[in-house]
Amino acid sequence: AGEIVERGTVYDIFEGKQHHPYTEGLFGSIPDIEGKEKRLKPIEGLMPDPTDLPSGCKFSPRCPYCTEVCLTQQPEDSIDGTHTIKCHLRKIGG
Repeated sequence: AGEIVERGTVYDIFEGKQHHPYTEGLFGSIPDIEGKEKRLKPIEGLMPDPTDLPSGCKFSPRCPYCTEVCLTQQPEDSIDGTHTIKCHLRKIGG
């Protein structure tokens, strides 16, 4: 929906332990060239209509971890050094 939900260094994104559910979905859709999977695992659901965005987190309709707070409140950035995640459930840093 046009928002940056995670940003960081290459290490933050590829080696970090915490990720936004959208990032997890993107990683899950990368084909394994040595695997025997015939189909990719897409992120479930459809992108929201940009003229009718959901309240709260814009990824909530497609998020497997969505809770009540996700439906009603915009998440704020959680920051740990160079790594930032915008998610109610993925808190990083202190």
